[in-house]
Amino acid sequence: MLIATLSLLLYLPLLVLAAMAVFLTYLIVRYTPIIGRVFEEKPMFLPLRVPPQAEGEEVCLTTSDGLELAGTYLKARRGRRSGVLVFCHEFLSDRWSFHPYADGLRDLGFDLFTFDFRNHGGSASAAVYQPLQWVSDHEVRDLEAVLDYLRSRPDRDPTGFGLYGISKGGGTALVVAAKAPHVWGVITDGTFPTHGMMLNYILRWSQIFVRSALLYALIRDYAPMRLFAFLCWLARQRTGRRMSCRFPNIERAAARLAPRPWLMIHGGKDAYIGPEIAERLFAEAGNPKEFWIVPGAKHNRCREVDSATYERRIKGFLDRHAPRPLIAPVERAGAGAVPLVSESPATVGTSQTSGPVVAPIERATKLVATAPALTKGLAAPVAG
Repeated sequence: MLIATLSLLLYLPLLVLAAMAVFLTYLIVRYTPIIGRVFEEKPMFLPLRVPPQAEGEEVCLTTSDGLELAGTYLKARRGRRSGVLVFCHEFLSDRWSFHPYADGLRDLGFDLFTFDFRNHGGSASAAVYQPLQWVSDHEVRDLEAVLDYLRSRPDRDPTGFGLYGISKGGGTALVVAAKAPHVWGVITDGTFPTHGMMLNYILRWSQIFVRSALLYALIRDYAPMRLFAFLCWLARQRTGRRMSCRFPNIERAAARLAPRPWLMIHGGKDAYIGPEIAERLFAEAGNPKEFWIVPGAKHNRCREVDSATYERRIKGFLDRHAPRPLIAPVERAGAGAVPLVSESPATVGTSQTSGPVVAPIERATKLVATAPALTKGLAAPVAG
């Protein structure tokens, strides 16, 4: 009897390890496809659309994998050059969406380069790649090609570039800036981490997919966070193989960003990328950095909610970190200083406006996340 008991105790650790291996295998086989389906589900929303502007130098450049990208170079409106800014648009938008965000910066002496990511706008499409709202190595390659092109121009700026990205474009800017010594600053609005967002939604909606109450209780109470992270990683690898791409770690890029300064803007009522998620991403970065949560703003709506403060924040950041002093606004008799935004007439949406382009542009970032959809795995991950 004693020998049998000792034998059982000897083999007990092996039995426990075997049981854990079986449990892990079950979780991988059962839930990795579900997580992948959630990850690959595109949000249903209308991105910001602005009609093309009849100004600027049209540019065609080629990426390292042979794809042609369309871009536009716009010179500063007056005086010397304060610096060069590269605008990175949001998912499903295009290069012309720079206008309400950044056109007014030309009045302060900045040249702007705006471009279409692959499979967007006037750029070529990669047949084997269907973009999602998540940053992939393809968008990173596109932005790297843009910076290579700007460094090759006869009028290149030896001080480098600032990057200004919206949502997915902001994540791309962080990844590129983290390894580009010629980037002197980064501005992001509504950007988000791929890994952190994915983990957040899996934890949030896991009860929907785990049908066994006992299994859910075991996972909820005893599974380490690394297990969820591992399942998310496997799902990303699965999607990457199918889509011929990789998904870079945005948190890691943020941690490597310093000493490049970063201004992070985020909506206080962003229901898809909660402020706490943005705060965790921001915490990864070292100084210098600035974080502004816009009260009442939803995803990608910060500029529309408080345009005056938005402009002051960006101007202040550029005033502190641009390679050259900003050009002072022109004073006009009885009118005060020219605002940051352009006062030249511009067509926005379907209406003609003259004066500052600060009115809300018709758009809808309505991500559909109904209960029936969630039961199919549609967790409406995030707008891009």
